[in-house]
Amino acid sequence: MTGDAVSHDICPDTGEPCTCDGSEPCTCGCGGCGHTAEEEAAAAAYRESHREGPSGDALDHERKIIVSFDSTFDVMECEQLCLAAGVPGRIMPLPGSINAGCGLCWAMPFSGDALAAFRAATEGRVTPADYHQLVF
Repeated sequence: MTGDAVSHDICPDTGEPCTCDGSEPCTCGCGGCGHTAEEEAAAAAYRESHREGPSGDALDHERKIIVSFDSTFDVMECEQLCLAAGVPGRIMPLPGSINAGCGLCWAMPFSGDALAAFRAATEGRVTPADYHQLVF
């Protein structure tokens, strides 16, 4: 690490929280605050992408609606229906915090419009096991 000592909230080396003030070794373990301007810019970008909204929740661009299914066939049918209807989202592995009969799910942006489009595209064709909200 090079450059002048600068305080930072997230260590660009480790991505861990840091409470240093630039005059002492970092609490995150990176060995000091002599980060370059490029490293500080990377840390600022990291903080911005992980910032919280006024309610303390993560911003909506990180929040997803996860639709779980009981069968792989239903997930694949869901994908075909959603792609044809222009519903935003994609198939992904089911997060470990969710239990369902199938190891795949449909993930889409957390929005009423996306959910309404999903329901319109899949109604009567596939039956979701459950709807979940997760923050990535």
